[in-house]
Amino acid sequence: MRKIQPTIDTPVKRFLLLPLFLILQVSAPAADANKTLLDASSPFEDMAEFALAKDEAGLAKSLAQADAISGEVRAALPEAAHLQFDSLLKSIHSSATAGAHHAIALNAVEVFRLFIDHLDTASLKVPQEVSLLDYAGFRLHVLTAAPEMDWDAMRKTIADATNWWAALKPKVTSKALRDTLNSALRGLKRAGEEEHVPMMNFAAQMDLDLVDLLEHFFEEQE
Repeated sequence: MRKIQPTIDTPVKRFLLLPLFLILQVSAPAADANKTLLDASSPFEDMAEFALAKDEAGLAKSLAQADAISGEVRAALPEAAHLQFDSLLKSIHSSATAGAHHAIALNAVEVFRLFIDHLDTASLKVPQEVSLLDYAGFRLHVLTAAPEMDWDAMRKTIADATNWWAALKPKVTSKALRDTLNSALRGLKRAGEEEHVPMMNFAAQMDLDLVDLLEHFFEEQE
């Protein structure tokens, strides 16, 4: 006897498929916004480095790139955040006109943080904390290049980085990577306590290098 397959009426099918349809409709724009913000972070990272190096040609190029993508960035951010982005970008241009390189670098790093804070975490393959650790390393480099050392700001950044790593660590199954990150954070903490600039720069660079390894680790996960 031929087995009769149960059928589902079309209206019922539509009802059952509706949640999946809604998930796809929501996740696609979220993923697109994430890509926009992550791609847009690159010119601002470059800008911070060019500003600290007083590389005027590189700085002009990164500023032009930032201006070119500003419309896409605004569309990817909620209103309050895009107004904050506009304010930071305006300050960067004013600082560039005045030749205030350190102010450019500091604001560029804060634009990077603004982008990270507005990523849709549910759509990320690489956890948000990895980008936050990247931000911490960049910010510490900028702070150590200031005319006057703001050790309280550095210690606050290190405390934040420690908390971000604590949240991320259970997801990192590589013992070698965990141990190395633990060492880098201990180095940052000691540099802050001893107010030792060379040690701070070394540990901050370790953090940035390890962020690359963390990104690779999570991108390789199934």
